Amino acid sequence: MLNNSSIGLTRFNIVLEVLHNANRITETVAERAKNQHVSFCSVVKDRYQDEFENFLSDECNLELDNFYYGLLSKEKKWEDLWQVVKLCFRFSQGNASVERGFSVNKAMLVENLKEQSLINQRRTYDGIKSLWGVENVSITKGMLFVV
Repeated sequence: MLNNSSIGLTRFNIVLEVLHNANRITETVAERAKNQHVSFCSVVKDRYQDEFENFLSDECNLELDNFYYGLLSKEKKWEDLWQVVKLCFRFSQGNASVERGFSVNKAMLVENLKEQSLINQRRTYDGIKSLWGVENVSITKGMLFVV
């Protein structure tokens, strides 16, 4: 949306067609959402450039659905666009966790890393993630004495 809105519009039109053909949205909603998408793209650089740049930065912890919620849900003029975006977020994410796992593994790989080290790093990462962050990990005496 920020750099090349024409590609985004082409893809958005495909999404609208798929949703309409699947009877998830009406033709009226599709047409209004398309117009709202064009309008939203035209104001992105003026009104939302800072938000997009912040979202794309490495420091941002915001997830995509929360990001668009903040931009679209509060203004009535983006109502149909937000409805379509919400439907897209509800699509099955069947392999998303598997693909995230590959990304994590790739980030952990360094030259000359032994297989068992990678496995142990991954177990540690998954354990911390399951506890919702490193600040929730209890350090026991046994952990302190392991060499």
